[in-house]
Amino acid sequence: MKMKNAFVLNAILILLLLTACSALKPTPTQPASTPTTVVTPSTGAQYQFVTNKLMLPATKEQTQMFALNIDDDPKQNSDNKFGELLTLLVTAAPGLELQPTLDQAVNTGQLVSLHMLKTDDLLNDPSVSWFVFLGQRTAAAPTFDGSDEFTLDTLTPLNSPIIGSLTNGRFSGGPGSARVRMLLLGQLIEVDLIGVRLESNVSADGCVDGILGGGVTVEEFRSKLLPAIADGLNQIIKENDNVAAPLLQAFDSDKDKTITTQELESNPVLMIAVSPDLDLLDSSGKFNPRQDGESDSYSIGFGFTCVPSSFVAPEE
Repeated sequence: MKMKNAFVLNAILILLLLTACSALKPTPTQPASTPTTVVTPSTGAQYQFVTNKLMLPATKEQTQMFALNIDDDPKQNSDNKFGELLTLLVTAAPGLELQPTLDQAVNTGQLVSLHMLKTDDLLNDPSVSWFVFLGQRTAAAPTFDGSDEFTLDTLTPLNSPIIGSLTNGRFSGGPGSARVRMLLLGQLIEVDLIGVRLESNVSADGCVDGILGGGVTVEEFRSKLLPAIADGLNQIIKENDNVAAPLLQAFDSDKDKTITTQELESNPVLMIAVSPDLDLLDSSGKFNPRQDGESDSYSIGFGFTCVPSSFVAPEE
């Protein structure tokens, strides 16, 4: 019996020693990405397009479909916290519809997003520029048949090109930066994306299966995106009684029939979805992913298609 107890004691001691050694062993860290100098292609034909369909991620499937590896994660994990948030909102209030008002804004010319592709070969080219521009509203609804002419919105800053490549007609590019405009819950908002990634099948006839993703800084998310969501929800509460009840039950914690940004941020259901998930900026505030371990940005991804159009492009 004593020998058996001694054996058990020795086994426990060995396990404790192994655990201690494992704790002392340093955890291997993943190498941080090194910023590279981006060279804009100097040759190539220009192809101009306009977005004829902009798609918000309002389901788990769409969230995954419109997700990209924004922070250049070596494990190739895709990011789309924005989709997680919208999915939770729709789940809480099943009658909440996000896409119809966005479709109307695009189809009537209220929301104009322009694209210009510069490439030597639309099928395969290792060095391609993809420009995204904000356009002015149109007086009449676009036809999206290739005959539409648009005007750039000169009151907004010009986006730098997204540099990438074409492989079998599939563009993949980034990182870059871009100001984008969207209609969310009836609210027209503009946000500046960093670490922008773009993928799309493209030809002279337009683009399909397009995905645009990037990061919104915590400051921009809290000052622009989250207030727009709160304003949009409150407007819907006033106009749609069927949707108002589940929204107020889920997010109006103080029962005053108004949803605030503070209530959204502190809501236990949304808490994870309204928290930043990307480390895109270093300690100096420069774009330098995965450097300081601080989550400073919020991932966004959405889908789009485009058709040929024409507009006066800015001089490079």
